[in-house]
Amino acid sequence: MERPLADFAGERLVRKAPNQILALDAADQAYIRDSLHAIESAYGVAALPDVPIELMPGRTLMRLLVDLKAKMRPTNNDQREAWGRLAGAILILDTACSFANEHSKAVLRRLQGETPDPE
Repeated sequence: MERPLADFAGERLVRKAPNQILALDAADQAYIRDSLHAIESAYGVAALPDVPIELMPGRTLMRLLVDLKAKMRPTNNDQREAWGRLAGAILILDTACSFANEHSKAVLRRLQGETPDPE
């Protein structure tokens, strides 16, 4: 029985994505949405979620994108283009996730610096 290979890189992207709504730029949201439209057109599958992208937590959106990329295998030029756009959407979302994580750490450090020492 053949077992699918684990996508460790994709799983790492999902796990590092924050489980909160990200402040994505309108252009980034449009690119991700257009990438999902391209997948739908090229592959004939439902790729757009029922929930608007701007209301999805980063982890949920990353899971959607990573799972789609892992399942799709391009066989023609339209599919290759859509698959490449999906990879671009993952990179955009990964950048937003990294920024959100670093921002959260900075806020936490600032708050810890403002609390007085118990001594």
